[in-house]
Amino acid sequence: MHVSPAISKTMLQRFLLTTLLLLAPISQAMASAWPQWEAYKHRFIQPDGRVVEYSQQARTTSEAQAYALFHALVANDRKSFDKILSWTENNLADGDLTRQLPAWLWGKRPTGDWGIIDDNAASDADMWLAWVLLEASEKWHAKHYRKLGKGLLKLIERHEVTQLPGLGYMVLPGPDGFVTDNKRWKLNLSYLPLQVIRKFSHTGDSTIWTEVLRNSITLIDRASVNGIVPDWVIYQADGRLQASNSSAANHIGYDAIRVYLWAGMLPPSEPTRTSLLQQLTRDCVERITPSASESPGMKIAIAPLMKTTGNTRCLGQLVNLVDRSWHQGLLGDPARYYDQNLSMFALAWLEKRYAFTADGGLLTRHHETD
Repeated sequence: MHVSPAISKTMLQRFLLTTLLLLAPISQAMASAWPQWEAYKHRFIQPDGRVVEYSQQARTTSEAQAYALFHALVANDRKSFDKILSWTENNLADGDLTRQLPAWLWGKRPTGDWGIIDDNAASDADMWLAWVLLEASEKWHAKHYRKLGKGLLKLIERHEVTQLPGLGYMVLPGPDGFVTDNKRWKLNLSYLPLQVIRKFSHTGDSTIWTEVLRNSITLIDRASVNGIVPDWVIYQADGRLQASNSSAANHIGYDAIRVYLWAGMLPPSEPTRTSLLQQLTRDCVERITPSASESPGMKIAIAPLMKTTGNTRCLGQLVNLVDRSWHQGLLGDPARYYDQNLSMFALAWLEKRYAFTADGGLLTRHHETD
């Protein structure tokens, strides 16, 4: 019997995604090609390694470069990795990531030329950059990556870590602009992936990062209300913590969605995983599901959490969402940078292309036997 190509493709996608998300783990014998990464490269990464956020005036952020490096490592795409790294170092860090934190924003200036628009750094990008360089040095046996990663980590410790009264060491969102009269500190909890921090506790200053790990868990626990973590929180000198915007208390916001993404991918060996997942899914799972108006990536970002906590009903809904959202190898039409990154993190983990280890390292399909 003849089946039309469109119907055949839809049926195949549904079958594969259902298998990925709900049933047995993927066989290691499956093809290792990653179509979503190839589509992402074609759509968002220039030949010179710059990641372009077209929906935001074709800007580039240090976050975009860091995420692209992560995906390239998972894909075992060293050629792309080196191009992305070279562009990042040369254009955002004045040619040396061991001496200068990368500027967070690059794009078209009011004068019409292109270059750094804001030279403040973003600690989430910096942490992922340092982490992925350390991991790349191990996976590809390249000492140069480790030198860059260690140097960048020292800069993070020097410029983006502070001591909060009544708490201790904590990572600020950036070197400048997040402290008011030394009495109030603005924090972003999605900037604190526990996997990355645990890695740093073994490769950086263990005193700093062991405390940052403990305090990050404490703040996520204290900040969440009915399972909802705010995008931004304010820590006060007396130890009080409050959301910077109380109007978003009923659904996950743009930044905070990553708290759930990172938590859902914690390894079973993580001592705090059970209590953290209970806190993030407390009261009613539907409360933490992004609203219907949100983009596909915002919704799919919670898929690892649903998988880890055994919520097969929500996973089934996400399978249908993914099935409906494919467009030329990416999710959504038009394809947006942030959507694609959230979905690549989530779907690649569900497909067992990578996993985090007990010490905060990375295990991938390509490198697990190295």
